[in-house]
Order: sequence, then structure tokens, then C-alpha cells
Amino acid sequence: MQEFQFRSFGDAESNSPEAEGFRQTSTPETSKQAPQARPAAGASAQELEQAYARGRQDGLQEAESKLDSTHQTLAAALEEVSRLREKLTRNSRQDMLRLVMAIAEQVIRRELQVDPKVVLTVLDEALKASVQADQYRIQVNPADLERVTEQKPLFLASMSGLKNLNIQGNDSISAGGCRIESDLGEVDATIESQLDSIQQALNEAVTESS
Repeated sequence: MQEFQFRSFGDAESNSPEAEGFRQTSTPETSKQAPQARPAAGASAQELEQAYARGRQDGLQEAESKLDSTHQTLAAALEEVSRLREKLTRNSRQDMLRLVMAIAEQVIRRELQVDPKVVLTVLDEALKASVQADQYRIQVNPADLERVTEQKPLFLASMSGLKNLNIQGNDSISAGGCRIESDLGEVDATIESQLDSIQQALNEAVTESS
């Protein structure tokens, strides 16, 4: 848009656009060609702060991930140590039981060699533990057969209602032990069964104490 201004005719500047009654003035649209202002310095600082915050967060997450992995590894190692400890303890107990049983067996075997009459005591206890009957079948090691047979009258006299004892030799029975059979049941008083009873008692004792 242009602004009209009336001037006197014959003016010296009549040939100029202003002399013809016109004078150009700038409009708001023409003034918009000025250079744009640069971004404020505060925007860059904010971006730096955001970048720092993101980096810090990423670092914390990475450190947390590594710490969690380390914790899991440590927990697994402790669990493995605990299992190994239990295994060692269990193995130690089993080794101790085997040692005790080996010693017990050696003591019993040696006692039988020193005192062959042990079989008589074993037989007497077995007869008392058996179900009362009027006759028994007794099996012993052939090395003990003569000794047990000699004591047959005493066994018959010691048990009320006992009429007969059938004593036999059996190679499968170790010296010092015996097996008693009747129509009402059986009593296994062999050395092997006695050792098994000792081992079972020891196992139960160890289990209860653990």
C-alpha cells in the first residue's frame, strides 16, 4: 500500500514519485525480511543436561544388570558349596559307618576264634526269641555241630514244652551263628544277620542325629 500526499505544483522534485503526490513507505510485510535470531544459549544447555541424564541412566542400568548377574553367580556358587558340604558330610558318615562295621565284624570274628562256645550263647538267645514250639530245626556251621550237639540235653531241659531239637550242619552259615526253624516261624541268628542289625541301628542313630 502507498500513502498519498498532496504537494504544490512546480515543486523541484516533481519528477520523483513523491512529486506526483506519492511517497512509498515500508509496510509490515516488507520488514519481515530481517535475519532470524539465533537459538537461545539455554536450549543447548538443556540438550546437554538431557544427554547427561540419559547417559547416567544407561550407566546405572548397565551397572545394575552386571550386579544382578554377579549376585546370581554368587548365589549359584554358594548353593553348589552347600551341596558339596552336604555330600561330604553324608560321605563322611557313610565312611564312618563302614569303618565301625568293619571293626565290629573283626571283633566278632576274633571273639569266635578265641571262644568257640559263643555259638552256645547265640543259640540260647535265639531259642528264647523264637515262638514257643514243641520242636525246632537248628542249623549251625559244621565246625560248631559237635559242640552244639553235646549241649542238646541242656537246651531241652531249659525250655518248657520243648520235646525235640533237630540239629544239622550247614556250610552256608558262618561259625558262631545259627538259624532256628519251626512250624510257627524262623529266627535268623547268623553272624551276617547280626551285623546287618548293628548297621541298621547305626544308620537310624545317624539319621536321627542329622
